[in-house]
This record gives sequence, structure tokens and C-alpha cells, in this order.
Amino acid sequence: MSAPNIFSYATKELSQDAFICWLVACATEATGPLQECGLAFVRTLFRVGASDGTEDFPVLDPAGEMASHNGSCDVSEVGCPSTQYNRVDVYFQAKVDKKKVSFIIEDKVDTEAHGDQLAEYLNAVIQDEHKEDLIKPIYFKTGYMFNNEQDDVEKKKYSVFKAEDLKKFLDSHPKAIRESEILHQYAEYLNDKMKTRDTAQKNWDLDQDYVQWEFMRKLRKVLRNADSEWQCFIPKKLFGEPDSREPEEWRWKGLGRGNNLNSKSPWTQYWFSKHLYWRLDRKPWLVNPNLRVQLRLMISLVNAEMNYDQDYKEIQEYQRLFDPQALLQGELLTGNVRKVRAKNECTVGSVNIINETAKFQGLTDDEFLDRVKRVHIEFLKSYQQICRQYR
Repeated sequence: MSAPNIFSYATKELSQDAFICWLVACATEATGPLQECGLAFVRTLFRVGASDGTEDFPVLDPAGEMASHNGSCDVSEVGCPSTQYNRVDVYFQAKVDKKKVSFIIEDKVDTEAHGDQLAEYLNAVIQDEHKEDLIKPIYFKTGYMFNNEQDDVEKKKYSVFKAEDLKKFLDSHPKAIRESEILHQYAEYLNDKMKTRDTAQKNWDLDQDYVQWEFMRKLRKVLRNADSEWQCFIPKKLFGEPDSREPEEWRWKGLGRGNNLNSKSPWTQYWFSKHLYWRLDRKPWLVNPNLRVQLRLMISLVNAEMNYDQDYKEIQEYQRLFDPQALLQGELLTGNVRKVRAKNECTVGSVNIINETAKFQGLTDDEFLDRVKRVHIEFLKSYQQICRQYR
């Protein structure tokens, strides 16, 4: 009977900080395969962010400006790593090709960077009295990496190191894994974590925010591929310029996400025009399991410059037009639209995803999304007529 894995209990970021520090320390405090693994880990961290096939490794100069380094990446004089140095999760210095490099590692498991913390950590190191030749900021995450998250991190001059990158590194050091129980257990923990995530995505476990994100990315692709069929039906005024007050990264190619305040359950949405969007969310408080996960067509009353009371007839007309059962001869099951007074947004119509027998009403995900696309196209054809009537 094998021993329990300590990392199945030590799952927090502080535990992962400790593992990173331990592996870096192996570069100087261990011997044999484990020391080789530690040195190789520092070398791998330095190379993070380089394009495949290139030997130019992205780094920053002492002033924090983007630079590159070309060399053999010979690692030596690895300093003792520390946690919370200038509030940085993991910080250490080493020589790479005889250049003194400060490594900044912001470590995440399933959370994301918030506020200006990445810039603050970098500025703290730039202003530190321990001068260096180069700086290597790294965003190290073993959980799912969202597209907008990665874009934001890279804009702040950090190189991204994902779970897939770490797994690839550990797989290339079997001798060290056999020699060290710590390394062996962490490798098993990481493999299990990635398998759990992959299984959730394969099974479309829409309780998970990252699975919702992948599903809505797929929906976006299906609907964007339909552009030639429906684009001409959308009045140009609906495609106004993005509001400059909205952070660009929140609107990652039309995708946005968040959590319901009351239930803390995630939602993800795809904006395909200035004020129309599809939202995927779940309502765990509902008794009927058929209604707990819905794909809803929504209208932003704010962006449409509409008032729920004054424009209620127009809203009712939108809801009347959203009728997949009529459009597809009953091939999609729709949910009821609640007639509640709204201030910022309003549901036009909804499609149930989970029922008692299958997640997608007995259809494959591709078949389901193809039917959603057909509803999307037909609704927008009719929507043109409403715009002519009310605008």
C-alpha cells in the first residue's frame, strides 16, 4: 500500500511556494540527479517565454525594459530562495552565462493576479539595492490559465509558466523523481490535478468557470463562422466602438466572466454586438435540474439606451421572436423567461443545457451548438424588423 501524497493536502499557494523554493535550493544544496534537476529548473525558468526554435530568451534590463539574452544558459551561483521578499512569492538570484539575474516568481494555483500587484513586485525589485544585470519576472500557475489573464500578465512584462510546462520539465528528469520522494509526490499531484481538469473539460462540467470559458469559446467560434449568414442583418449602429471606460482585457475578444453575488456560481458570456450577448450560467438554488444550467440570450439595457418600463413592449417583442421550438420544430428545449423588472440587463430567451438524460438534450455538443447557431441567425433576421419599427 503506497503512502498518502502530502500535496493532496498541501494544495495552497504557500505550499507551492515552498516546493518551488525547495527545487531551486536543490541546485546548490543537493547532489547527483537532484542537483542536476535543480540547476535545470533554474535554466528552464530563465528560458520561459522564448519562441520555439529561438535562442533569444526574453528578460528585462535593470530598469525594467524588455530585452533579450542569447547564450548557452550556463547556470551557476544560485542564491538561497526566499518567500515574501518585497512581498514577492518567490525571489532568488543566480548567474546565467556570468550575468547576475534576479528571478521574480508570482505563484498561483487557481486564483489570479489582482490589482497592480505584478507591477508593484517588479518595481520593488528594480528599486532594490541588490543590483542585477537582468531581471526575469515569471507568472507561475498550475491551475487553468484564462486567455485574458495571460494577455494581462504578458502586458505587465511577465513570462508565463503553466502546469503543462512544469509537467514537461518533470517528465524529463525521471532519475531525480526516483531519488526524491518530494519530487515524486509533487509530480503525481500535478498529474492528478491536470487529469481532473481535463476530465472536467471533456465531460463539460459547467459548474467549473474554466469549462464554461472553453464552452463559450466554442460557441463564439460557431457563431463567428456564421458571420456571412447573419452579419448583413445587424444594423451597423449595434457595432459601436467599445466603451473606453471598460478595461480592454475584460472584453477578451467578446468574452467576459464573473460570479453571481448570491450563489458565488460562475457565469461566462459572449458579446456579439454592442448590446446583445449570450450568457452561460447556473442556478444551483433551483429545484428542477433541467433549469440549473442555461444558455441565455441577453440584452444590455444600458448599452441599448433602453428603459425596462418605457420600452417594455419592445422587450416583449424580442422575447416573442426568440422561439427555438417554432424555428427548429421542437429540436431545442427552452426555459421560461422571468418577467421581472430589470435595470441593467434583460433575458430575451434561454436554452436548457442539462436535462435528466443528457447534458445537451440528447445531442452532442457540436449538434447542440449548430442548433443554437440556427436560432441565433433566425432571431437576428427578425430582429432587423424590430429595429426598423422602434428605431
